[in-house]
Order: sequence, then structure tokens, then C-alpha cells
Amino acid sequence: MSQPRVVVGVDGSPLSKAAVVQAAHFASTRGMTLHVLHAFAPDLPMLGFGALADRALVTDHGRRLLEAAVARAHAAHPDLTVTSALHDGYASQSLIASSHTAALVVVGVAGHGLLSRTSLGAVAMQVLTHAHCPVLVVGHTTSGSPASGGRVVAGVDGSETSLGALRSAVREATILGGTVDAVHAWQARGVADPTLASASSWEEYVAGVERIVDTTVAALRPEHPDTKVEVHVVRADPVHALAESSEDASLVVVGARGAGGFEGLHVGSTALRLVSRTECPVLVTR
Repeated sequence: MSQPRVVVGVDGSPLSKAAVVQAAHFASTRGMTLHVLHAFAPDLPMLGFGALADRALVTDHGRRLLEAAVARAHAAHPDLTVTSALHDGYASQSLIASSHTAALVVVGVAGHGLLSRTSLGAVAMQVLTHAHCPVLVVGHTTSGSPASGGRVVAGVDGSETSLGALRSAVREATILGGTVDAVHAWQARGVADPTLASASSWEEYVAGVERIVDTTVAALRPEHPDTKVEVHVVRADPVHALAESSEDASLVVVGARGAGGFEGLHVGSTALRLVSRTECPVLVTR
């Protein structure tokens, strides 16, 4: 059986360089290999009629990007096995195809462009929506390898997907030697929300969330006995609560979709809105 691998997309932008460092750390600390991918679609309208219309120059440029990315990964983790590939076509398609055989895909929240670091780019959105494995989104050029003892934030709404994210957060915190903050943000879903009933109690609601988290974490204790998990239940918009909790955190972990949305939805609005608003990388699990 082949060794599991992490796939990272690079385009030469500052965020993709930060993504390489994150991807190298993830692969190295988990005994995986790293695969660096650059894809180029020659019909992109922003290329115009300049030097990038020259196929040989474009290919050479892509190879230099890959060489620089491999060197960056090896500078951070010298013993890491790193491979690379230059693909024709759109980056999102190449990354999604690679996700079939990857343990993780890593992308910058946006590539080159005026909106970098302020909004979710097209490639990141498509990869988040259609990838077949977890996706790590890097939104800051200062995102280096996570510090030892770092705090991991997990978004929990009671759905099975969010509990899967919590389990991933515990595993990530164990690797970092850190702790987990399980964050649950409550908002009424309309006038029929049962938690608005006259007999409802906020204390009982909080206790119910704590029981769900405790039950999930208890099953992980044999393998992760020392990882501390704290539960935080707040009245707030989930995206705002998680973004606020991400300050000074090493990682935020959320499920691709939670309790809302509709059947067949690949990724929910919380995950899509969150990835460009946090102070640290966001791991979107499936």
C-alpha cells in the first residue's frame, strides 16, 4: 500500500508559499509524503497577449514555481519526501482530481489578485466544495508551522459532521501537544425553534451540548488520554464566534457542512464564510 500523501496547490502567491509550509508540517508530523502541484490554463482571460502566451515560457515559469515550492518544503522539513507535478488545465480541477488519492489538500484562501486575503478565491471555493478529502485553507502569509502546545478550535453544532471535526481537532491537538476549545454558537433558527419554548433553560441547553462533547471525547480517551478539551457555548453567529476564538489559535477545525442546509449539500455556508475570516488556518473535514 502506498504511503499517504498531502497535496498542496501553488501559484507563486504569498498565500501559496505559506500553504506549502503548512502542508510540509502536516505531512512530516504524520509520516506522509508531500505532493506539490501547479496547474496552468492557457485560455485564462487575464493572461492577455503578453509573454505568458508563449508556451515554453509558461512551462518554464511553472517548473520554477515548483522547484521553489519543493525547496521551501525541504527548508522546513529536510527529510520529507516531496514530489511535484505541472498540469495543463485549471488548478481547481487538478486539485479535486488529486483529492481522490490524498489524505489532505492544502490551498491558500486566494491566489494572486486584488482580493487576496480578504475573500474566498475561486480555486479555494471549488476545492472546498468538491474535494474528496479534508481541505486545509491558509489565509495568512504569516502562517508558519504550528507552534508546539498550540490551541485547536473545533466548531460543534451537534451534527455528525461537526463531531467528526471535533474528533479531528483532538487528534490535531495531540500532535501539537496542545488543547481543544469546542465552540458551540447558538442562534434561533426561526420562531419554531424548540429552544425558544417557554420552559426551555439556557443552563440545560449548555449542559446538553457539554454532554454531547464529553461523550464524543470519551471514546477518544484510550488513544488521546492527556488532551484537554474545554466547551464554550455562546449566543452568537457561528462564524463570528469561531473567528473570534481563532485569535492566538494554531488551527480551526469545522465540518464541511453542519446541521443546516439541505440534503446533498457538499459544503455549508459556515465553512465557506469562515475560511477568510480566521486568524489561523482552517481544516475542513468530511
